[in-house]
Amino acid sequence: MKFCALLLAGGRSARMGKVKPLLPLPRKNASQCSALETLARLYLSAGVRDVLVVSGFHAGAVEEAARALSLAVARNLRPELGMFSSVRVGLEAAPADCDGIFIHPADVPLVGGHTLNLLIEAASVDFSAVLVPCHKGRAGHPPLVPAVFREAVLAYAGGGGLRAALAGLPGREVDTPDPFILEDMDRPRDYRKLARLALRTVHE
Repeated sequence: MKFCALLLAGGRSARMGKVKPLLPLPRKNASQCSALETLARLYLSAGVRDVLVVSGFHAGAVEEAARALSLAVARNLRPELGMFSSVRVGLEAAPADCDGIFIHPADVPLVGGHTLNLLIEAASVDFSAVLVPCHKGRAGHPPLVPAVFREAVLAYAGGGGLRAALAGLPGREVDTPDPFILEDMDRPRDYRKLARLALRTVHE
């Protein structure tokens, strides 16, 4: 099966005060790189070659960084409508021949490669439902959405964003030992925490 990944990098980053996808993160036994590059490396290492960055606020800086990493870009022209509007832009721009689509906010940068492998392995057995990684009973990112549900997500018109849109579809939890599926960085203190954790973590 062929998978693609949407990296959602269109937010205002108002609470952080800096552009979150471009914040540097240290890497154990390697030089630091941005959150965006960390995620690009994650997906490429998992064999996901179609990685699309959805920009919005700070589009110039985000798109420049994405293109430097040879990543495709789609721009959300109405990012003030929220993250789900970026999901829509990404789904519309994603390659038509993808069997499944990872949807990954760029402010959840430390997900491990083993989590992606678990989701891909689960999809190879039964891909009739949205696959959601869970750690100790808590759902996290990134969901892996079968391409057959693309139009259903695009057609969703209710509130609650991506989570609510996916809640109306068949879903299956995939357990992972990876706590980083739950760790985002909305505020400076979150970023400082993740930077400390990144320095002690080898992503595999």
